[in-house]
Amino acid sequence: MKRFLSIAMALCIGLTMSLDANAKRFGGGKSAGAAPSHQTRQAAPAAAPAAAAGAAGAAAKAGGASRWLGPLAGLAAGGLLASMFMGGGFEGMQFFDILIMAVIAFLIFRFIAARRRKQQSEMMAPAGHAPLQREAFDAKPAPSSFFGGGSAAPAARPVINAPAWFNEQNFLEAARNHFQSLQQHWDANEMDKIAEFVTPQMLDFLKRERAELGDGFQSTYIDNLTVQLDGLDDRADKTIATLTFSGVSKNSRFDQGEAFSESWNMERQQGDNQPWLVAGIRQNG
Repeated sequence: MKRFLSIAMALCIGLTMSLDANAKRFGGGKSAGAAPSHQTRQAAPAAAPAAAAGAAGAAAKAGGASRWLGPLAGLAAGGLLASMFMGGGFEGMQFFDILIMAVIAFLIFRFIAARRRKQQSEMMAPAGHAPLQREAFDAKPAPSSFFGGGSAAPAARPVINAPAWFNEQNFLEAARNHFQSLQQHWDANEMDKIAEFVTPQMLDFLKRERAELGDGFQSTYIDNLTVQLDGLDDRADKTIATLTFSGVSKNSRFDQGEAFSESWNMERQQGDNQPWLVAGIRQNG
């Protein structure tokens, strides 16, 4: 019984340490595809430092202890395995013991993966996984906070050449949900679902990037996510929008995380029921 518990504990530590080792967020944090047509605006001076300070403070608190979790867990696992070898923990191991170890490892992995799927699903709004549709914005344009403010410099105002059906607030809310949805599908290696959100060219790039991470489930957490519309052009053949997403990407809740800012080139063909598709990603700095 003592040997069985030691084996189970070693498997728990090993699996917990290995799940997030090589995780990367959607797109691998690289620029690809058609570059966005609009420049990224700087965040409002009053709000940006406060948000950045809050994120940095939270990251510092978490980072102080989290940077030691990996080494300490490694030492614990190493010491445990060493004691098992020195104490004869693996002596007389039979096929049934190996089978039990495999079952325990499988159950632990499924439990952790299911829990992380649930956590990421809770971060998504009820909009679901359907691609952004024209009908979702079939309403009178909401008053934009980018116009008529008076305090913002003219250079900071985005170019919004929007069709009559476009609703900016609904668009930004749906974009935030789809950012989280794509990250969830990316972690689960569900490229068939990602195909509904991106152009064929982007899909080819994303498939190559995801293949480098392996077929297994990974875990990515996005904290302090913000989204802003940097511009929109309604052209004869399609409507093009530039969205900038900023936040902190983590491989686990214990990580200090890495701040990111990236702009997406969103395209939508003219016509009824056409989805918005990610045509390109640009890393900002």
